[in-house]
Amino acid sequence: MPARTGLRLVGGAASEPDDRELVRALSAGEPWAFRATWNRYAGLVYGLIDRALGSATESEDLTQDVFLIFFRAPGRLRNPYALRSFLCSSAVRRLRSHLRSKHVRRILLVLDPKTLSAIAVRGEDSEGREALERFYALLDTLRPVDRIAYCLRHIEGLKLEEIASITATSLATVKRRLRRASAHVEGLAKADPDLACYFTQRARTSDGP
Repeated sequence: MPARTGLRLVGGAASEPDDRELVRALSAGEPWAFRATWNRYAGLVYGLIDRALGSATESEDLTQDVFLIFFRAPGRLRNPYALRSFLCSSAVRRLRSHLRSKHVRRILLVLDPKTLSAIAVRGEDSEGREALERFYALLDTLRPVDRIAYCLRHIEGLKLEEIASITATSLATVKRRLRRASAHVEGLAKADPDLACYFTQRARTSDGP
């Protein structure tokens, strides 16, 4: 679990059931299964959302939303071995909806980027904090679907096939979104010396067309 999150683990079962047992117990309404599922996967879901969003408070709220929605109807998960991927996919859907709402609000309210909350980073590295804020400001200019694909690939380090599975899209669509997002972000980053240096280094390991 990332150090800055306020999410807390809760007391669960003494044993470590596998995902299949967890899903069966969830469907049966066993209280321990809800605690065990949260303890096992809250950190994963939070990390995925937070690294794409850059806001601890929003990420905590969205993580809780993902689990609340799942816990209301665990029977929707038909493959008991797919709990991890199901929760990741749910996190991506919730993140996409949230990003779309933010995008619409920015358009309607013409928000000044300076009014956005500062993004928390470890220590007192003001330069690092400023660079991180500028990076997320670039991500804010992306379409939600492009931003998610970009973050899953370049921040989470997922393979293209994994991104296609989690986002329920084709491999060709994932590649198209990544090319579009990378060109957009890297184009804007050229105006920022610090960020431009980072993208120059990352380009050596970036995906081809």
